[in-house]
Amino acid sequence: MVSSGSRSAEMRERILVAAAIEFAVRGYAGASIALIAEEAGTGKGLVQYHFKAKSDIALELVRSSFSRAPFANVLGEAASIHGMEAIVASIRGVAGAFRDDVRVRAAVRLVREYHLIPVALPVPYVGWVARIGMLLREAEEAGEVAAGLDHDLEAWHLVAYFSGVQEVSNRLTEREDLPQRIDEMLARALPMLGVTHPERFL
Repeated sequence: MVSSGSRSAEMRERILVAAAIEFAVRGYAGASIALIAEEAGTGKGLVQYHFKAKSDIALELVRSSFSRAPFANVLGEAASIHGMEAIVASIRGVAGAFRDDVRVRAAVRLVREYHLIPVALPVPYVGWVARIGMLLREAEEAGEVAAGLDHDLEAWHLVAYFSGVQEVSNRLTEREDLPQRIDEMLARALPMLGVTHPERFL
């Protein structure tokens, strides 16, 4: 027998997935509680039982997306790899999430439309920049990159480089070519970091 708590959690998750689909396609302004309820196969009242307002759903989607791997300052499933190998895996993992995970796509669009949303959204990318900086330190200690890098500065620019590449890919191909564009980005970025033998990591 399924408990009422389990049913409630399942419904909340179903609402979040439905909301992600609506936000990713229509944006914050175009989505509505009614459309989210329809996508979730339930009624408006049940959506509002779990989330009092559309902005609460947006907040939860952004918070949950940017607080977990591959964005957060956690190693997740890649704990056994370090340095440049982990940086490349992280960037490719985030690219995959941008293309394939509707909750991430929704969160990214919502962050871009923050001025329309009447709640303060979490600041994105902070944990990811911190993680890349930590991994650059590891890479330097392992002799994989040039000595004397400003790790935090280079991490910021790597994430900014990624952000621009994914946005152009989104505009031109709806991120269909994102894996290819990210590999091209990495082929350019690694030599600029002074990576010795970058082909080892690509």
